[in-house]
Amino acid sequence: MEKLRRTMLFVPGGNERFLTKGVGLAVDALILDLEDSVTPDNKPSAREAVAEALREADFGDRERVARINSLMTEYGQSDIAVVAQGRPDAILVPKVNGPEDVVAYDALVGEAETRESLPAGSIGLMAMIETPQGIVNIESIALASPRMKALVFGAADYTRETRGKISPGRIELYYPMTRILLAARVAGIDAIDTPYFDIKDAEGLERHAQQARDLGYDGKTIIHPSQIDIVNRIFTPSREEVAYARRVIEAFEEAKGEGRGVTQLDGQMIENVHVDMAQRVLRIAQKAGLSDVPP
Repeated sequence: MEKLRRTMLFVPGGNERFLTKGVGLAVDALILDLEDSVTPDNKPSAREAVAEALREADFGDRERVARINSLMTEYGQSDIAVVAQGRPDAILVPKVNGPEDVVAYDALVGEAETRESLPAGSIGLMAMIETPQGIVNIESIALASPRMKALVFGAADYTRETRGKISPGRIELYYPMTRILLAARVAGIDAIDTPYFDIKDAEGLERHAQQARDLGYDGKTIIHPSQIDIVNRIFTPSREEVAYARRVIEAFEEAKGEGRGVTQLDGQMIENVHVDMAQRVLRIAQKAGLSDVPP
């Protein structure tokens, strides 16, 4: 677990007020957007504004991610060149359809690092998976570059291309979500859920975030500050989960001391796999700053 990515907030790259406000919010990452939220006429100025924000703003420990325009547009290459001047932690690339897309972005980012005298590999990549073709090629996408940090699901574009619709239960999205999750785990990177677009529907947001966490996702992209607390809470272990994780580890350590490789806790068998899961719970809790979890 390189970083916490429970909440990744999209911020319009051309809106200085939103950029300023975003750096003070309790999110794990800010995605400074140059794609969907910026009109064509404003893309050059937004690009410069994002680079300046990356250089000048105090993001604290928040991950700094820039979503660029596709290389299929006239803006993509310039986005990479200018944004790299701000030394982002990662670049989020839209509508990735196959590993050849990742390879092309990787090469351009590498060239930008050289121009800016940055260490090779210092700028990561994240891939937005928004098309059926992206799902078909998902494993090769996840493994296409050592820069890859996360796969980010874009359900709105995906659903448009499949000619379906997103239902309250999201059963129609379980297949692509599971494919993304499995590919991320094979590659050792994060899986991030799609935004929830009805910002007034807190119950729906909570339901979708809980589904993603139950599947194994690491976090969720969000589009409004009102969604932060719900998503942070769901992707952060509860006090009860932390306490149980500690009990699992203690019970297993006691069993090991007695020469046993398995034990029981509350009527449930405990072995190595449960210890690994418990240790991950404690790592997330510690990174989330829960006060009673030791470093």
